[in-house]
Amino acid sequence: MSARVEVSDLICRRGEFTLGPVSFSAAAGARCAIVGPSGSGKTTLLRCLAGLERADSGTIAIGDRVVADGRRHEAPDQRQLGLVFQEGALWPHLTALQHLTFAAPGLAVDAARALLRRGGIDHLESRRPAKMSGGEAQRLGLLRALAPEPAVLLLDEPLRSVDVHLRDALVLLVRALADERALTTILVTHDRDEALALATELVVMHAGRVVERGSASELLAAPRCAFTAAFLAGAACLPTAASGAADRVESAFGSFARPTGQRGELRLVLMPGDVEASAPNGQPAAGARVTGNVLASTVGPHGIANRIALGDQIVLAHSTAPLAVGTTAELTLRNAPRLLPWQSEIES
Repeated sequence: MSARVEVSDLICRRGEFTLGPVSFSAAAGARCAIVGPSGSGKTTLLRCLAGLERADSGTIAIGDRVVADGRRHEAPDQRQLGLVFQEGALWPHLTALQHLTFAAPGLAVDAARALLRRGGIDHLESRRPAKMSGGEAQRLGLLRALAPEPAVLLLDEPLRSVDVHLRDALVLLVRALADERALTTILVTHDRDEALALATELVVMHAGRVVERGSASELLAAPRCAFTAAFLAGAACLPTAASGAADRVESAFGSFARPTGQRGELRLVLMPGDVEASAPNGQPAAGARVTGNVLASTVGPHGIANRIALGDQIVLAHSTAPLAVGTTAELTLRNAPRLLPWQSEIES
């Protein structure tokens, strides 16, 4: 039976690093990814959810039970959780079948074999981890976490040790098993492709704080801060400066009206497709030209894509003809400017 997960004002201090305050929720049966770069606090948050770390303050509720607050700290084995680690953390002396029956003492052997078969590794039931590939071991780690029928499944970067060509199959298996059981799934990852493939809800973290959360489609189409656009969509985020007029800002692409209600420093967010690149035509420019160095130009099914160095950022730009690597390209903004704060910290 899946359960809702609720985190409220969680703070966890470890040396010079402070996680939080963090608040978010995952509905029963949801697939939620906590994403962010290394050092953002996402693994510390997962360890607090699992009961492996004790937070300094705040509450964690799983279903209708508060499992951690200022006075209470339930042990990991009391939280009805399944946990899949980065490296599998398998028991070296147990076979695949024994992993499942040991993790779930009441599980019948036939049921354990059926679970191995569902995971595509029933032929390994008598094999120990040392004789398994990375992908096979990670499948076994997932099945072991599911064997006791947990209310919540926690995944700590489960694909990091899996070869790239095996990841898609493992992603599909995780999705299928979670959905079949309507299982609340919380994934921690710094890999945006992994997050977008596995989860429908995203929590974006940076420097110990939640900067944005929402559905994957919402955050990709309409991020509320530049950090989210850069991390999830690979957007370039160019600095802006105050203009002579209070309601305008200056950027490399010109002067733009400051969005209503936006204060402080803004970034000009250039999503893939926002910029057109072309070779200089030698004609006098009407105004200042925006130019960058062509790093790569590839022809694909959706046209010509270019990676252009603009200052210390890389802009993903389209062009009507291939551009020579190492040459200078002129850049034109194709879409309305998107001006956003670097981090909104909407959950604070």
